[in-house]
Amino acid sequence: MMKEKFKKLGILFVAVAVVITVVLSLQKTKQEEKKETALQIPAIFKIKPTATYSIKAVVGETSAVNKIVTDPIYNQMTITSVDSNLVGNKRYVLVVPTGKGTTTIRVTGKYNKKTYGYDIKTQVTNPNNVKVGVDLSSYQGKIEADVLKKAGTNFAIVRAGHGYSTEKNFSHFIKECQKDKIDLGLYWYLSSKDNKTLITDKEVLDQANAFVKLLKENKLTSESLQYPIYLDLESDTLYGNVPEVIKIAYVESLAREFFDVLAKAGYKNVGIYANKSYYETYLSNAYFASIKHKWYARYGYVGTKPTITLNNQTFTPDMWQIGDNFKIQGISKERIDLNYYYLK
Repeated sequence: MMKEKFKKLGILFVAVAVVITVVLSLQKTKQEEKKETALQIPAIFKIKPTATYSIKAVVGETSAVNKIVTDPIYNQMTITSVDSNLVGNKRYVLVVPTGKGTTTIRVTGKYNKKTYGYDIKTQVTNPNNVKVGVDLSSYQGKIEADVLKKAGTNFAIVRAGHGYSTEKNFSHFIKECQKDKIDLGLYWYLSSKDNKTLITDKEVLDQANAFVKLLKENKLTSESLQYPIYLDLESDTLYGNVPEVIKIAYVESLAREFFDVLAKAGYKNVGIYANKSYYETYLSNAYFASIKHKWYARYGYVGTKPTITLNNQTFTPDMWQIGDNFKIQGISKERIDLNYYYLK
């Protein structure tokens, strides 16, 4: 009887020991998991869940916050509240100041299903040698210009048309900007009728005449525009299968045809819009170099006044399109393009 009792006790002790071992093992596993998770958290967040950096910025220049790239794991985080750019193997937040003052930019990101963040305390100065503006099309919906004005917008470049389609919100944008005293410029995106095949001379002339008609209908004279009329030459339908040896001359002929129609109607203050690739590949001859107003799309550039080389000459365009993914308070539908216009 006693022997049977000890046997049962022995079994019980063994069972208890197994349970304790399992519990300890689970605790150890949890501790290891916790330790492993802690090691995976980016270094800048190990001490505090929120880090703070301070920078000085200038209107007309872009600044990169580079301190956050010291931990390679940060590159795996998903930025949720501001735009970030990847240059080489380094990710940075690009700060684009639009007005004098102090502000705190809040950046948040998620990693391992947890949210982390940091603040960028920013002191902005304004040398008053640059105007800040937007370019507008139906992508932004029927926005009200007073919202732009409150956000510090000095000017707006309004799209008048895209190929054979005139801008459906054109009259609304013009009236709003005039009402709230936002300076105006315009642009037309030149493209073939089907937006696929190579454009023809007739299509160029049709669009130029449609542009002039739209200007007259809205009572816009050359004197009523504070900024130039730009021709957007980024459509591949302008280049198509044209032989490389004559491609630049061919695009020049298209631009001349379009501008000639505008000039005959009294609109001579014109310019070209394109990014670095198009400028330096297709718009690099003496004619395009001679055009006074150059609107340069150069996204993710850190610094001020990016340059382009045309016809073996280096130019600083008077207007720089900084990017196309900016948020203005009061405009919730779409993000917006932002521009710096440098004064002489």
